[in-house]
Amino acid sequence: MKELPLKHKNQDLKTIWDFLLISIIAGLAICFLVGLQKIETNLTTYFELSGIFILIGGASFGIGGLSGFLFGVPKILNPEGNHADKRKIISQNDNLVQISDWLTKIIVGVGLTQLNNIPGYLSRLGIYFSGILKDNTVGSPVIISIILYFLILGFLSVYLWTRIHFIGMVKKVEDNLEEKLEEQEQKVKAIAEAVNDTQQKMTDIGGGKRITENLEALRANINKMAGSDSDDPQKGKWGGLSETNERKVTAKVESSDISTLYKVTLEVISTHPNYPLTGFVKFHLHPSFNNSEPLIAVTDGKATLVLNTVYGAFTAGIEADEGATQLEIDLAELPGIPEEFKDR
Repeated sequence: MKELPLKHKNQDLKTIWDFLLISIIAGLAICFLVGLQKIETNLTTYFELSGIFILIGGASFGIGGLSGFLFGVPKILNPEGNHADKRKIISQNDNLVQISDWLTKIIVGVGLTQLNNIPGYLSRLGIYFSGILKDNTVGSPVIISIILYFLILGFLSVYLWTRIHFIGMVKKVEDNLEEKLEEQEQKVKAIAEAVNDTQQKMTDIGGGKRITENLEALRANINKMAGSDSDDPQKGKWGGLSETNERKVTAKVESSDISTLYKVTLEVISTHPNYPLTGFVKFHLHPSFNNSEPLIAVTDGKATLVLNTVYGAFTAGIEADEGATQLEIDLAELPGIPEEFKDR
């Protein structure tokens, strides 16, 4: 089945709304015509009848419209506990949807159980409203007809508006919200990447000097640390665990562009999908590094520090969750690392 062109859809919608508008105008005209026989004898009575009929019709239209809205409110699909998409953390308030669902079931359930009693309820309702008229020669069947007429019109009008336009309005708001959130995430990610790039460049010895100058600075730092009490000052300082508090640090050692040095990648992640890693992670490296305490922003749920010029193994300490989580990893204990890197 081919989908109707947009022009035909708009024409169909216009036809529907024109029909409902004409029906409402016809209903109002009926309210004025019912008491027309009274206009010659008593003008006040005529306006009283017409005004009361319009009020009854308006109230019925409102009740029908509310019912139509409750039946037409769309469901918001937003599975709970889904943190794979960070935008889902900000969820819609679906209280109205739940109330609509409950009331719809109640109305349908009560209506089905009381189906045989509905004519009696309508009859008593017509008698009640006809009793408030000074001239009660207008029977309750007319009032019942007005109530049912406007009740159905109100239900159809608001139900169709909810199904056709309200859903589109909700979707447009959702799309705009997601678009703005995505833009903000991209900006935050770009800033975080820029900060991380700066931190990693500062960590590389010499901060971009020539390779020979880098090696000289490295040897100078190593010789300076040789006289200290410990060749690995971070060892045992951060709890000795590489995984704790739903956080985990991993390391990878690779060959560097400089033959005598190595490339080390440290990565901190969350081990629980409902407890994502956020904010900043502070790394504590060997003091021989130019920037021994780089602060890395979390992007895409992880904090990654790349050390491009590493001479030998050392212990790295990590502070995450604003210091609430402490991790530690000894590069010398990693499996499969080069012996040269391990023994230095």
